[in-house]
Amino acid sequence: GGEPRPGFELAGTRLAARIGLRFEESSGCNVLGRLRVASEPTAQVVVLGAHLDHLGRGERGNSLARADESGQVHPGADDNASGVAGLLEIARRLGDRLRCGRLTGLRRDVLCAAWSGEELGLLGSSHFVRQRTADETSLAADVAACLNLDMIGRLERTLSLQGVASSPFWRPAIERHNIVAGLPLTLGDDTYLPTDATSFYLKGVPILAAFTGTYAEHHSPRDRPELLSYVGLARIARLMEELVIDVAAAERAP
Repeated sequence: GGEPRPGFELAGTRLAARIGLRFEESSGCNVLGRLRVASEPTAQVVVLGAHLDHLGRGERGNSLARADESGQVHPGADDNASGVAGLLEIARRLGDRLRCGRLTGLRRDVLCAAWSGEELGLLGSSHFVRQRTADETSLAADVAACLNLDMIGRLERTLSLQGVASSPFWRPAIERHNIVAGLPLTLGDDTYLPTDATSFYLKGVPILAAFTGTYAEHHSPRDRPELLSYVGLARIARLMEELVIDVAAAERAP
């Protein structure tokens, strides 16, 4: 037992240490596709994003693998193949609707972005915004809003839509479109999120991030495709698609 003590002096004792830093460099690629709604690119865009990177075999320290899973591939089915699948499905549907003349009155192009380096600290999305702004300037004139899909494959309870407080645009738009979608929703006001939308919020852009929660398989080799809710993923994609269209068509940006 004994009482805990915050520390005590070791008289006549000296301590020395040598610290070596090793900097690791590598490269990644953001993958961007722009859906043009008119003959010329619009001055302002709506960004729809999802991060495409994951943990490989867990070498970089973010793994939650058990001891018997060490060195195994982390498939990342929910984190974040689910978000990339949603991104691709929305892009496909928007393109089809535009070609068929079923998508009119849009004022803004849609930039579909698959970000790299999210697991290492939002590196891909941060690079994107840094290339387009000086340190203290806003990106809002160029980007009307950023909608983000990160871990949307496990709709077992509710869909969390985070960043709602970043604009009064979101609540009525979400309520209107969810009448049709009928999803169980949790709306969160937080705007500082551990996902790529935060890179945009820090530059003055309204954000909305979709997320279905973390599970025991998160960041482990057990995050596999058979655990996903594909029906739920499709429903989430439809809701986010309509919200993207709302922003792209709005007379005034959020």
